[in-house]
Amino acid sequence: MSIATKSIIDSGSAGVLIDIECHLSNSLPGITIIGVASKSVDEAKERLKGAFASSKLNLPKKKVTINLAPADIPKEGSGFDLAIALSILVATQQIPAGVAEYIALGELGLDGTVRPIRGILGRLIKAQKLGYTKFIIPTANAKQANLIPNIEFLAVNSIDEAVQSLATDIKPTKSSSVHIQNTTNHKPAPNFNEVIGQNTAKRAMEIAAAGQHNIMLSGAPGTGKSMLAKALPSILPELSREEVIDTT
Repeated sequence: MSIATKSIIDSGSAGVLIDIECHLSNSLPGITIIGVASKSVDEAKERLKGAFASSKLNLPKKKVTINLAPADIPKEGSGFDLAIALSILVATQQIPAGVAEYIALGELGLDGTVRPIRGILGRLIKAQKLGYTKFIIPTANAKQANLIPNIEFLAVNSIDEAVQSLATDIKPTKSSSVHIQNTTNHKPAPNFNEVIGQNTAKRAMEIAAAGQHNIMLSGAPGTGKSMLAKALPSILPELSREEVIDTT
């Protein structure tokens, strides 16, 4: 029997949907991951064993073959851990097959925790463009997911929590459409009108800001290059919601 869950990877400017198939066969127990998986993906085998044991979930005493399709595209990173675990749980009938409507992203700890992954915003946006709006993600990534409108997600702290949520058919959270504020906890940057002198450099930066051009500041240390760069945002318009997400 072959059971598939879903994840997604970045591939250039587009996202590629990954079907994670799990096949159980009567042979020597073990986990094999195929589909051009990097070392970080292949190491999921050990993370899965630890996570299943810590969460008291049943890891079948069979040969478990995990296929990451399409098989001709390289896969990297630990973000497939959660989807692989869910695929095994579906194959062993520990959770319902309805998980296939979700895209799962997350790294597993040996204690069963679901850890955050980097670059999740880009993956969520690209999955949404492919027509997918339901996700299972680490709780630590929920704040980022909340920035994207019109998606739903189950935020989980552990593999055990993911199992309970899916087994009891808990409804996913809808992303919020609250206004995104451009705030910072760092020391306020200097304002452009507070810069004294440097008229040539200031004129060049005004032209660059108005025309959305690149600019390079060159000069000896201590002449004000960093100060001018920090002051530049004060003459730029406030970012739109889409620009905030892209920049993040």
